[in-house]
Amino acid sequence: MVKISRRSLLRSVGMASLAVPFVGRAWAQDTFPARPVTLIVPFPAGGTADTTFRLLATIASRHLGQSIVVENRPGASATLGAVAMLSVPPDGYRIAVTHSAVLRVQLMQQTQYDALKDFTPIIQVSAFNVGIVVRNESPLKTWADFVADAKKRPGDVNYGTNGPATSQNLALIQVADIEKMKITHVPFKGDSEGIAALLGGHIDAHAGGTILGDLVDNGQARWLAVFSDERIKRWPNVPTLYDLGYDVTAASPNGLIGPKGMPAEVVQRLHDAFKLAVLDPEHVAIQEKYGQPISYKDSAGFAETIRKNFELEREKIKRAGLLRS
Repeated sequence: MVKISRRSLLRSVGMASLAVPFVGRAWAQDTFPARPVTLIVPFPAGGTADTTFRLLATIASRHLGQSIVVENRPGASATLGAVAMLSVPPDGYRIAVTHSAVLRVQLMQQTQYDALKDFTPIIQVSAFNVGIVVRNESPLKTWADFVADAKKRPGDVNYGTNGPATSQNLALIQVADIEKMKITHVPFKGDSEGIAALLGGHIDAHAGGTILGDLVDNGQARWLAVFSDERIKRWPNVPTLYDLGYDVTAASPNGLIGPKGMPAEVVQRLHDAFKLAVLDPEHVAIQEKYGQPISYKDSAGFAETIRKNFELEREKIKRAGLLRS
């Protein structure tokens, strides 16, 4: 008969009890996701970002084996998705869309988050492109007309955007400075509100996502310019800011993040499902429809994009005189 000392027995029990949490954690990661995942989209329903990310979530859910529920949280220059990541557990069940405005707001004012430290990048998806439109019946037929009118009536010509820290607003601040013209900014929570104000005659122009092109195609609005790096295939005759002589761009890389501290296995599981969705022909088609190029990168690649873009945005904001001290 083999005798086991009391000390050996206690040591064995202790080691087994210490192993339980690690076994449980590994089991949880192996079975992720065991319930639906929530994707926070920090834009109103019906806009470009909501439309494209809602489709992306639908396709990704097929590969993830669980539904992905889209939760819209517009406002605060579209940073509320990032803010939400500060108070959720790092288990992968709540993730968010991020984009350049999250970086810009941090550079312009005090924020609850540090975009370089407080999040886990999951995947880079595409780049938001934006532009500026007027009502179809507007007397302003071209960008040159807009500039001439703004110089003739300083401060009276106005435009809407989704918020002060949006790429389109910063671009227009830069252009206004170049042209020595004074135009008035009217912020909205999203393109839906801005479109209603535009069509109702409450603002002269609206600068927003390329979903504004639907208004153009329907004969309700007219592009004055797009702020992309190159002309958009769907509207090849619309000039970019580069075409108009301005060295200004407003393309905004976007993707998905989670809270910091997410297990690598969970990040990989989400990445793999969303990568299949990003490259799915149906998703590629809707991105092309709205003039948004696919720019897939994995978690490490997206983290590098965020770091580089942070410095690029710092320079833009500094030139606009909006960098916080």
